[in-house]
Amino acid sequence: MKNFAFIFARGGSKRIKNKNLQKIRKESLLVITIKQAQKIKNIHKIFISTDSKKIASTAKKYDVEIIMRPKNLAKDISSEWLAWKHAI
Repeated sequence: MKNFAFIFARGGSKRIKNKNLQKIRKESLLVITIKQAQKIKNIHKIFISTDSKKIASTAKKYDVEIIMRPKNLAKDISSEWLAWKHAI
């Protein structure tokens, strides 16, 4: 059986603009998350679900699959279940 990791990183944020691309020390939150997932031996593939071209561009550098999420599934009030359903 293969195991997959899904990382949901939308571009919009109420409080912190582009929070997934903000750097903590020298790496963005997105990159830190991707690298942590890559350390897990049982994960065969990592998918990034995003509505942001900037996030997708950054993630592509780390050998992950990009799933472009429609804007209606990336709002504050969007259903998390529908975002999962779209990704799968």
